[in-house]
Amino acid sequence: MTKEAHPKPAEPDPAGTKSCPKCGSTIPQLAVVCPVCRSDIGEKTAGEIRRDRLLKVAVFLKDWISFPAAAFTAIAAFILAAETNVLQILRLDTASVTMQFLRQDLINVGADDTSASRQGDEIFVHVPFLRSVLVNEGASVATVRPEFMCSQMDSNSKTITGHFYFIDIQTQKKVLDDIEVDPKKPSFVNVALRDMGSKDDGYGATKEPNTCMLNYSDKYGAKIATIAYTAGDTSPMEIGGVDDTRVARRDMYCAGMAKGLSLGGEPIDCLSDRNLIAIEPVYLWEHALERALKQSGEFRQFTQGTATRIPGLILQDCAEGSCEQNVQEMTNALRHFTPNVTVWLCPPAKTELSRCTKTEFPVAAP
Repeated sequence: MTKEAHPKPAEPDPAGTKSCPKCGSTIPQLAVVCPVCRSDIGEKTAGEIRRDRLLKVAVFLKDWISFPAAAFTAIAAFILAAETNVLQILRLDTASVTMQFLRQDLINVGADDTSASRQGDEIFVHVPFLRSVLVNEGASVATVRPEFMCSQMDSNSKTITGHFYFIDIQTQKKVLDDIEVDPKKPSFVNVALRDMGSKDDGYGATKEPNTCMLNYSDKYGAKIATIAYTAGDTSPMEIGGVDDTRVARRDMYCAGMAKGLSLGGEPIDCLSDRNLIAIEPVYLWEHALERALKQSGEFRQFTQGTATRIPGLILQDCAEGSCEQNVQEMTNALRHFTPNVTVWLCPPAKTELSRCTKTEFPVAAP
């Protein structure tokens, strides 16, 4: 039996082989994947190498992001604690407060501080204020006193000093408590003028003109922040004080009387030996009557019944077209009204009370 001859496999050409860089096996020269360990051994372009590098970074980030949250917290706490300890050792964990003045604004008492349904018919108090921001550039919480002072030279080279307080943005009321300012977290405040005067009036001054002095404290004690500003720029010294138009009315009509007396509520316009008076425009005579009656009762209660005052109305600005109608409505309403009410009708021009027409209600029968 003749044995078929099988061709002998060709010996691999040593020149056509290479060593796998991953497992060391001898593999064909042109192989891009090792037939032994299945590793990718093909030569890569620069773009492919850059892609692989990014993939490795992505895998690292994936593993890092999936790191337990508790471990993250522990690491962060350790780092923050170490930083705090270093600051404490160097005594750099202090507060450092400054103030920036932003822009002027105005509160119209009776409009801005009440809801629309309860707003008054007339705006008589205007409170100018300066929108500002407190900034703590330090490393610990600062406690700021709710008042400060500023000084500035006037045109006669005289130093004028003003005392200021903060108004709460939400309630529009004076801030009485200290203000806490966290590091790197600004606190917005409104600044209003309390009073202003010169050294001759008994006012002190800051160390230099065109500066403000703000008192605050941190864990190491009390400190003073000196805030400089350029004259003519936005500054507390330029905002002015409260403008209460009722003051001028009281001065004009109530000579020799007590004016602006407050029993805890709205101030009494004028108080004489006989009358407790409310001043309003003619078209607000009902509001004036309501206020005078209420305040007369409060006055009697305040004096425990030992002193009484007859409600009085000073009605002014009777120059508009509906004035006569308003006067007629008031006269008809008060003709038989009790208790007694005294009414002064004043001409539109600025005048004194003696030139106003006085009527006692109820009207006596003829």
